[in-house]
Amino acid sequence: MIFDSILCYDLTMHYDLILKNGTIVTPKESLKADIAVKNGKIVQTGSLENSCSADDIYDAAGMYILPGIIDAHVHFRDPGLTEKEDFETGSIAAAFGGITTIADMPNTVPVTSNLLRFNEKTCIAKEKSCVDFALFALLPNESAEIETLKRAGALGFKVFLGTSTGDIAPPSQSVLFEQMKVCAKAGIRIGFHAETSELNSYFTSLCVKKTGSLGQLLSEARPVFSEALAVQTAICYAQYSGAKIHIHHVTSLDGVKLIAEAKQKGINVTAETCPHYLLLNAENCAHKVYPPIRGEEHRKALWKAIDERIIDMIASDHAPHTKKEKELPVWEAPAGLCGTETFVPLILNEVNRGTLSLNDFVRLTSETPAKIWGIYPRKGNLLSGADADFTVVDMNRKEKIDINELHSKSKNSPYDGTEIKGKPIATIVRGKFIMKDGILPANKGFVNLISPEL
Repeated sequence: MIFDSILCYDLTMHYDLILKNGTIVTPKESLKADIAVKNGKIVQTGSLENSCSADDIYDAAGMYILPGIIDAHVHFRDPGLTEKEDFETGSIAAAFGGITTIADMPNTVPVTSNLLRFNEKTCIAKEKSCVDFALFALLPNESAEIETLKRAGALGFKVFLGTSTGDIAPPSQSVLFEQMKVCAKAGIRIGFHAETSELNSYFTSLCVKKTGSLGQLLSEARPVFSEALAVQTAICYAQYSGAKIHIHHVTSLDGVKLIAEAKQKGINVTAETCPHYLLLNAENCAHKVYPPIRGEEHRKALWKAIDERIIDMIASDHAPHTKKEKELPVWEAPAGLCGTETFVPLILNEVNRGTLSLNDFVRLTSETPAKIWGIYPRKGNLLSGADADFTVVDMNRKEKIDINELHSKSKNSPYDGTEIKGKPIATIVRGKFIMKDGILPANKGFVNLISPEL
């Protein structure tokens, strides 16, 4: 067992928060235990005697206590695109979805590409967010900026090999290679949006003239070939630069094969996928998202890759847009789906269906994201000394997703009307209830920027 029983005999022992009678879940085991919190940290895990007291005692009988879920891929659009989302509405949606820490992407207006913009976004998030947050920066062209942004607290750097929201051009090959060597020395991981812009433009120009299943056309417009070439490019650069890399939102069997081969060679590459690639397929889904949703062969391959630990983690890629934008003709409308609030319930529903275990869920959404991005053991576990972040879930709660009840500014979700079993009922960040039984009790302003250890 990971946790030893701890008996509290000192009648004067007093904590800020005690979670009692729940089942705590780690990637390796599940067991009945109590958790005591002091000053925002876990201090005791095990069996606490009734003589122990606390400012707040939460009875989690019949519930499962997970280490706080990390959504390591969101676009909260602050600053500059706040008609779509901002840190307040996005973090509220995350809290109702059981998320305790989010990691925001840099393709905002202006792009998070230097120290000034990074610090500006940090100030905005500290003022608005109700969950802990981390920030990615765009991989800069100047080597000195890499160390500067690392010291400022950047979680990692992002490279867009294919254009997405913000139309950020890929870096030149020579600049990318040189900057990856600098990142290798600095020990900071680089995440890749793995598509190839030139191929996407060519195949999209062909697809706009075609008729047929819209979901399949969207997939053909940004084909598997485009993803595979970009994944292969990122891996090749990693091999020769020594940099640690991460492939965001993997969609295809082809991408999975390349990542598996790279791992076998000892290249430091990690990978994520998203609920929409695991649960939807191009044959019956016309929702526009980049990279696109693929066919059934690829969907099944992603689940197999999760089971074989080729794909390391799951994140939402929460990408909101306004209703007016999404109602444009499909080839003009922006790509992206809302997902931070539905992410946890949808995958908990898969746990109830037997697709994966609750222990696997914790590994994929808490422990491994924390390890990949260098914030473990502060985040991603239930050990003494870790931040007291918890996602309390009721695995028997049944509900139907209603987009009108979601808390994002954008209601663009393919899951409207989907019945799920398993739902977060409490979200706790460093010992404070952020969401409790469908209510948002916490005030903003106490959250932290979460950064890798220097």
